[in-house]
Amino acid sequence: MFPSLHLYRMTEPWKLSPAELEKRLERKAFKPCAGNVFKSQGWVPPRTGGGLVFEAEKQYLLALCFEEKRVPDPVLQRHVAKKAAKMFADKGYKPSRDQLKALKEESMLELLPRAFEAQEIITIWINSVAGLIAIDTGTPGKADDVVTELLEAVSIPASLIRTAMDPSSAMSSWLMNNEAPDEFTVDREVHLQGLDLEKSKVSYAQLCLERDEVRQHILEGRRPIRLAMTFSENLSFVLTDKLSIKRIVFHDSIKAEIPDAEDETEAFAGSFLTYAGHLSKLVPALLEALGGEDLAQ
Repeated sequence: MFPSLHLYRMTEPWKLSPAELEKRLERKAFKPCAGNVFKSQGWVPPRTGGGLVFEAEKQYLLALCFEEKRVPDPVLQRHVAKKAAKMFADKGYKPSRDQLKALKEESMLELLPRAFEAQEIITIWINSVAGLIAIDTGTPGKADDVVTELLEAVSIPASLIRTAMDPSSAMSSWLMNNEAPDEFTVDREVHLQGLDLEKSKVSYAQLCLERDEVRQHILEGRRPIRLAMTFSENLSFVLTDKLSIKRIVFHDSIKAEIPDAEDETEAFAGSFLTYAGHLSKLVPALLEALGGEDLAQ
């Protein structure tokens, strides 16, 4: 649960009840690709056997499913090549660029019924009290697609969170001064990238970062794009220069807080609330370490 997060801030208060939210999501519940439709997306239950909305103590968990029929490129190219060869045999000339494009589209339609479906399910955590939306994906473009679908459903505006201090500059400062912000520690992994045209890269893993050579790379113009950190000694993650939080790991001390429950729904709620509770502490602490939110967007 929650391996990666992209953070968005609601700019209006959350007013939807779980029942109203469920009703709105049902309007665009997931339907698999059918016929010549090669892409589909819609809402699915975040918990097997549950509804489209899981809510506990004003914390919400949703899930959006993306399905796409995929034709392997070599198969498509062979199909197009056969059609092009037939055109040459029948008409005595090779197809033009526009004709090849048409042949490719025609081949795709013919192959779609035999294509296999690939699915990706992305979960969304909503802290309605804090006005926070977090998309569980490591891909910025996919996070934007998900939040667009969500905002269309709930009709509440939100925007990507930005901070007063650029994350890369902040990480550089922490490494240069060998001093992490309060409640955080810098762990043993960093990825640095140059600002030059070649985008030169240097990575360190499983090594103490309080090293002169790390500081030298920064002085030479390379900036951290990913830095491993730990919050409050029990939650590890990787911070990126785009303010995404990746590779989140909840330590055993957090897992021990999950209450025992025989009922499956109660057990799921216990896990969800425990993890969401710690993330609800991490996010504001991280934003504060980065100079607070930049509200002039």
